[in-house]
Amino acid sequence: MPISLRLPADIEAQIASFGSRTGMTKSAVIVRSIQDFLARHAEPSSFQIYETVMQDALSQPGAAMQDLSKEGSEPGALKRPARDAIHNKHRERSERATRALATPPKSTGESR
Repeated sequence: MPISLRLPADIEAQIASFGSRTGMTKSAVIVRSIQDFLARHAEPSSFQIYETVMQDALSQPGAAMQDLSKEGSEPGALKRPARDAIHNKHRERSERATRALATPPKSTGESR
């Protein structure tokens, strides 16, 4: 989809220079840059949230870890706190998205 984008002259010159060095068009450089930016700022997946929660639980000797060290303890003892943490994270993300959708867009003062 074509879009119009106004860039400062110095940034446009840097993009053109990079493109000529690498053989990429200015459009390709801009698209690649946007893809990289979005990838770096993406919301974490459920699996990434789960991994983070599990790593945090394993790195902090708390009650759940003490229970695991007891003889006969189930290895799945951390599943419930992890599931709760994931559920809470998804609830927070959903609430943020709902608030963002409910907020009217800010007017830039320009008419189209």
